[in-house]
Amino acid sequence: MNSTTITSAEVIPAGTWVVDPVHSQIGFQVTETSQAFSTSSGRFAQFEGRLEGGEQPSLAGTIRVDSLRTDNEQRDAHLLSPDFLDAAKHPEIRFESTAVEPLDAERFSARGNLFVKDTPFEIELAGRIRGRGQNQAGDDRIVIDARGAFDWGTTTVEITAAVSAVKEA
Repeated sequence: MNSTTITSAEVIPAGTWVVDPVHSQIGFQVTETSQAFSTSSGRFAQFEGRLEGGEQPSLAGTIRVDSLRTDNEQRDAHLLSPDFLDAAKHPEIRFESTAVEPLDAERFSARGNLFVKDTPFEIELAGRIRGRGQNQAGDDRIVIDARGAFDWGTTTVEITAAVSAVKEA
């Protein structure tokens, strides 16, 4: 297995990397502490994303809201309803980075806007490179974990991403 070489200034190797949804996961945990005093966790099954590497990296992604899964059909329906995400009116959640800063050779901080119901929420993601190199098919890949949180009213939403991305030719 070959390893991709990066400079100290670039935590994400140069080039365009496309998220492989088959080998990636986007999850969430919601904690409400004013009325329901509850927590729920789940994932999104349909999403796409791109990473631009090099000296000025950027991250962007889109999640299909109606792919939300918490393993409870009644809760899923409620979260997709106009009471919360209003999936019929707002079918996507988007993330666009505004800054990606390397912290060391494996860790980075990504600040950006997470658009939920077309409202931007500032979020900072703590990211870590879990691996980079070529897979058995010869594709250049990078594996990244990232997590962050934002407040939505009286609710704290934690986002987790475990991403495998393939370098575009």
